[in-house]
Amino acid sequence: MTQRTKLIWGAALACALLAGPAAYAQTTTTSSMSASAETMQAHGYWLTTPSPDLTVPAGKDVTIPLTINNETGTTHLAALTLTGVPDDWTYSLKANGFEVQSAMTAPGEKVDLKLDFTAPTSAAGKSFPLQLTAKYDGGQINLPINVTVANISDTGATLEPELPGLRGTATSKFSFKLKLTNNGYEDAMFNLGADVPDGFNVTFKKGYGSEEITGLPVKAGTSENITMEVTPAHNAEAGDYPVHVATLAGDVTASADLVMEITGTPSLSLSGPQGRLSGSAVAGEAKTFPFTLENSGGAPAANVKLTATAPTGWKVDFQPSSMASLPVGASQDVVVSITPSEKGIAGDYMVSLRASADGDSTTASFRTTVETSTMWGIVGLGVIAVAVIVLVLAVLRYGRR
Repeated sequence: MTQRTKLIWGAALACALLAGPAAYAQTTTTSSMSASAETMQAHGYWLTTPSPDLTVPAGKDVTIPLTINNETGTTHLAALTLTGVPDDWTYSLKANGFEVQSAMTAPGEKVDLKLDFTAPTSAAGKSFPLQLTAKYDGGQINLPINVTVANISDTGATLEPELPGLRGTATSKFSFKLKLTNNGYEDAMFNLGADVPDGFNVTFKKGYGSEEITGLPVKAGTSENITMEVTPAHNAEAGDYPVHVATLAGDVTASADLVMEITGTPSLSLSGPQGRLSGSAVAGEAKTFPFTLENSGGAPAANVKLTATAPTGWKVDFQPSSMASLPVGASQDVVVSITPSEKGIAGDYMVSLRASADGDSTTASFRTTVETSTMWGIVGLGVIAVAVIVLVLAVLRYGRR
C-alpha cells in the first residue's frame, strides 16, 4: 500500500468515527422530545368546578356545576361527601337529575355533577369554606369551595330619583327621572305604580321614550331609566304634594318618595249679564251692563286691571276699574258702562273687554247692537216737515201767476 493510499483510508476512517456519535445524538434528542410530549398530557383523577369562590343570595336556590375527571387507566368508584355545610342549610349532590352519594368514572371519561343548596337568611353577610371529597380505592381527592352569602341589602332592587322634588304650576307637567336597579341574581319584570292626590294623572315611560308602559324588565345586576310624568289637577291649589312611586317584581320591591311643589297661578274669567256677551245701546247714550270677574285658579290674582278696546268715538268705563287682589275662588261684580259714538250708525259692534293680573289675563268680546237716538228721529221729522211747508208756500205763491 502506497503512502497516498494510506492517507485516503485514514481520512475515510476519521469521517466514519465522527459521523457515528452525531447520528446517535440525534436519535437520543428525538426520543427525549417524544417523552416530554407524553408527560405534558393530562394524567390523573381530579375534581373541578368553574366556581370555586362565589357569592350567593340568601334564601335562594343555587346550583354549582362539578366535574370528576378520570385520566388514568383504571375505573374509579368514589364515595362523595360535602363538609363545612351548616346544619340549617339544605343541599344535595345530583347526577342526571338524581341525588347521588357516589360516582363511577371509566378511564378517559368524566362525570358531571351538580351541587344544589340554599343558604338561609340568617347566613347573610358570612363566608363558609366547603369541601367536596371523593374517596376511592386509590385514595381521595378534595375540592375546596368558598361560599359567601350576600347581605340582604345587597339583593333586591333600588329606585333612585335624579331629583326628588320638582316645582311648577297647576298647568305644568312634572317629569321625574328614576333609575331602577335589579340587585338580584335573576332577571325580573318590575310592575310600576304611584300614589298621587285625587285628580292627578300619572304615566310611565322607558328612558326618554314616548310610549307609555306599566312594567319594565330588568336583567340581573343591571339598571334601567324610567320617566314618570305627573299632571296635577287643573284646580290644584298652591302647596306641596307628596308622590309615592313603587315597583314590584314577585317579592322584590323598591320605592321612592317624591314631592311636587305647586306654586299656583290665577285663572281669570269674565262673564256678561246672565252669562250673555251681547247687549244693546243707543248712540250717544251711556248704557251699563253687569259683568262678573272670577278667579278659579290656584293662586290669588294680584294687581287686577280692567281695560277695553272699542270702535272710534266710543267710551267704555269700569266700576271698579282695578283691584289689588282677587282671592282664589272669589268673584267680583263689575259694572261696565258703554257709550256708543253720537254719530254712530245703527248696527252691531264688537267691544273687547280685558281683565289682566300678575300671571294671567282673560278677554271677553261683547257684541253691542247700536240704535239711533229718538231725538235725531224727531229732528229728522222736523226737517222734513219744514221742507214740505216751504215747498207748499212756494207753490201757492208762484203757482197763481
